[in-house]
Amino acid sequence: MPVLKFSSLKRMYLWERRHVFVPHFIVLALFSFLLAKLFFRASGSDAVFFYYGISVTSTVLCQFIVALFLYKDPYKIAQELERSGKLPLDIDKPYFVSCIVAVFNEEEIIEKCVASLCTQTYQNTEIIFVDDCSTDRTTEILLDLTKHYPIRVITSSENGGKKRALCKATLEAKGDIIAFTDSDSLWQKDALEKVIEIFRFLPNVGAVSGHCRALNGDKNIITKVQDSWYEGQYAIRKAFESYFGTVSCVSGPLAVFRRDAIYNYLPAWENDIFLGQEFRFATDRTLTGFVLGAKYMGEKIKYKWKDSKFAYPDYPIKDYKVVYTKSARAKTEVPDTFKRVLRQQVRWKKSFIRNTFFTGRFYWHKPLPAAIVYYLHLLFVLAGPFIVLRHLIYFPLHGNFYSIALYLMGITFIGYMFGLACKLDDPSSNRWIYRPIMSLLSTLVLSWLFFYSALTIRKMKWHRS
Repeated sequence: MPVLKFSSLKRMYLWERRHVFVPHFIVLALFSFLLAKLFFRASGSDAVFFYYGISVTSTVLCQFIVALFLYKDPYKIAQELERSGKLPLDIDKPYFVSCIVAVFNEEEIIEKCVASLCTQTYQNTEIIFVDDCSTDRTTEILLDLTKHYPIRVITSSENGGKKRALCKATLEAKGDIIAFTDSDSLWQKDALEKVIEIFRFLPNVGAVSGHCRALNGDKNIITKVQDSWYEGQYAIRKAFESYFGTVSCVSGPLAVFRRDAIYNYLPAWENDIFLGQEFRFATDRTLTGFVLGAKYMGEKIKYKWKDSKFAYPDYPIKDYKVVYTKSARAKTEVPDTFKRVLRQQVRWKKSFIRNTFFTGRFYWHKPLPAAIVYYLHLLFVLAGPFIVLRHLIYFPLHGNFYSIALYLMGITFIGYMFGLACKLDDPSSNRWIYRPIMSLLSTLVLSWLFFYSALTIRKMKWHRS
């Protein structure tokens, strides 16, 4: 009994210290994996493919080191500044926030979305819903909810798409801060309050991305896989970029901007033209790009749209940082069937392609580590499918069957490292064990959708996930 008791206490101590042990274990494991690649080079590997593999592992290792050891939540930085006696920017006049949601056929969840915004602990807000010509009961439900919640509903006469709906509401919004969310997303009660604290104490921040997980994560294995993947996309990848103030995508579920950081650029976003036609997707990445790239293209855009309704007031151009906070949380509905996952991925990859030709033009001005990882990621996306063919088809056809097992084991290993980071954030959940499935799915299946998306990029048909 004493031995068992001691063992139990030891396990409890180790688990309580997980925030110390787990990050070190992840980094050490990835570093060991990198060394193994360097010293045990597979036979038949030529230099290009060898250095590609080294680059992928090194990039992942770099992201983990920054996210787990260097990244500090901007909200916690704001709290420290407040405790130190620093006065906030809005000491005399608290920020007024316009919360804006574009809605199309969301009758099943729209009331929860309304309640989520109206019960925020930060109450100096106006809440605007734009119904983009829904064909279900969404309009009726929204109008009825105006009797019970302090919301304003704008109805469109035609379906103009999410970007036009958001811009229509922003033109009428009065907030110093513009907060967007998706109609199938819910905010934690104190999410907005925490984001506003960042703006109050960090004047060089122009946009903030919150943290997001799957609202329907327990539904089936497909949603569990996506939920574990979301954690890594935010807590590792966005945290890495946030350390340098260069988050490349302020994602839709919880996306908050200073008004002056985006207002004059909204007509360019709303009327975005790509390959000779309107690019209708909401493209969170592109809106973020206007904040990141204002210093390099702001004057040109403002001059082009000098006759737009968004030209006045004419806000001065500032070189704002874009950050991610893990403290402000949201949840969003994720696709619950494989077919819906594919549709969502095609839409995302089209937006990724379009944004590459936008943000990619100036991101090299950003801090070197962030820029290197950004452009390497573009290379990985393009080359990924060919690496799959090489390991799973070319090598076996030439008698090297070990390549299949080694390649899949490598992908699974990286997936489990992201899974451990997920477990670190949510120790009561076992969804982290599904994370390697997403790594395998992304590499072996979803990566090929890039080429389909590129070939069909002029097809602007919207598919709700």
